[in-house]
Amino acid sequence: MKEENINKLNTLFSNLKSEEQKRKESLEKKKSEEDLFIEGFKSLCKNFIDPTMQEFRRMLRENGFGCKITFSEEHATTTGSGIQFQCHIRLQVSRNVNSNFYANDKFPHIMFTADKNLKRIGIHLDTIFQNGTGTAAMKPAAYTLETLDEDTIEKEILDSVEKILVNR
Repeated sequence: MKEENINKLNTLFSNLKSEEQKRKESLEKKKSEEDLFIEGFKSLCKNFIDPTMQEFRRMLRENGFGCKITFSEEHATTTGSGIQFQCHIRLQVSRNVNSNFYANDKFPHIMFTADKNLKRIGIHLDTIFQNGTGTAAMKPAAYTLETLDEDTIEKEILDSVEKILVNR
């Protein structure tokens, strides 16, 4: 093969390797940013959302309502999409303080979800009691790790609990 053609082919291979390396670095950077976002959300849950939910849980139970708080990691190994597959924390409410949340998972709830692709935190509100009426949808407001503070968390939970209880 002519040296000119060998050089051209070597340049082509070099460019392909360079493009592949850039793509790989870009994916690693995106993965790193996603991991940082999820870690930030977990920290927010631990330091602010869970303690606030625990306070609401205590007050609801004192007034005859059943409650369950769950935290769920992202389901990376499971196929699927939607909020159930995102990292989230959820406060479920029942009309009976002795409800068995493990036998049936269909209770009204407020759920903070972490969307790692958009790097935002959404709130899902479900006001439907078993065999009842109500709604289940994402609330219009979305937050970032920087904009979701303790006061906003408390306000969102209070607003949601009020909507759940009024729908009794």
